[in-house]
Amino acid sequence: TRISYTGELGWEIHHSRKDTGALYKKLLEAGAEFEMADYGAFATNSLRLEKGFRGWGSEMNLDKNPFEAGLDNFVKCNKKTAFVGQEACKELVGKQQKVKLVPLTVRTHGLLDPEGNETVWFDNKVVGNTTSGAWSYALNTSVCMAYLPPGLADVGS
Repeated sequence: TRISYTGELGWEIHHSRKDTGALYKKLLEAGAEFEMADYGAFATNSLRLEKGFRGWGSEMNLDKNPFEAGLDNFVKCNKKTAFVGQEACKELVGKQQKVKLVPLTVRTHGLLDPEGNETVWFDNKVVGNTTSGAWSYALNTSVCMAYLPPGLADVGS
């Protein structure tokens, strides 16, 4: 299957478990001239966050609606064909949401990077929570996504 969690070109290969070792070895051999190498979940998460891609279970879940998650452009509530949740969707269009998903850079002073579910403080009050986070190699700082009140979700606030 041609698929990628980070938006880059990639492949997902479905195969018999017993063939995993041999397939892995062949892929590394075939990719050697391109310096193909292993990478892990933290690298994938970093790439995803740098692009602002949302993850199911983190930025998107049953507790948040698509408008809070910043997916307005992908939601069409006025489709001619009815769908489950259409009326609820129509009620949300154009309304101020209680929270908004925003990307943040985080000064960690070389300590642990955010991973998600950390509280976000402003003016000595908890105002939101992070959903996921990682070190950004492109930005050379920690990054995360967080749900914040709309007044704190604007650039520079």
